[in-house]
Amino acid sequence: MIVVGTTLASFAMSIEDRWSSWLANAEAMVQSVEEPVQFFAAIETDARGVEPFQPLLQRLKEIGGEYWTFSLDDGRESISTANRLRHITMGQNLVVDYCTAPGVSHLLFMAADCRPPADALPKLLEVDHGLVGGHVGTYCLRGAEVPHLAHLQVQEHMATAAFVLIRRDVFKRLRWRWDAEDGLSDDPAYHKDAIELLGMPTYVRHDCIGQHYPVTIGPVETRYTKEAMKVIR
Repeated sequence: MIVVGTTLASFAMSIEDRWSSWLANAEAMVQSVEEPVQFFAAIETDARGVEPFQPLLQRLKEIGGEYWTFSLDDGRESISTANRLRHITMGQNLVVDYCTAPGVSHLLFMAADCRPPADALPKLLEVDHGLVGGHVGTYCLRGAEVPHLAHLQVQEHMATAAFVLIRRDVFKRLRWRWDAEDGLSDDPAYHKDAIELLGMPTYVRHDCIGQHYPVTIGPVETRYTKEAMKVIR
């Protein structure tokens, strides 16, 4: 089984393409590979519970997807760049925990606001590597061409957590984290750990394009209203 997973908090529900993009091609993705495909979300709730997430839950129901909820009260009153990383990595690691069930061969981790192409799974699987990203132009990530995979437009560089396929032997041994002391958010920390702990470079297939919404992004505070960013107690 391949799991397509994401994590999100209630503020994403205030704009449709910020919570729904990862599911835009869900039915086509299921049909694109022989392996079963399961969609899964780790949802961070506050005092409202799952009420803000009803459109997402309905969409998951339509495609047979599943979800878990979690909550972390660290005293924050609103969501900001300065306080969101521990919440993101908690959700990411719950997705990994879900995938440790027997029979899951790969995790395609997506940001909820990133739309994968309908053929994302066969394209990324074709690279046949433990850590394979799709290309998301929003983040302007590039690296050296991988010679034996040049025909697939594969480069070696950090992937974005918005669109990355992780093989079971990798996700079972690594966890998402962040490190303020070293200035690492979730993406670079995972990239660093894969190299240093597993000797695993990251490959990115540049003809497998994920569409981020919005295309150009600034800090999270600039993407949502103050009302949407409030934590309800």
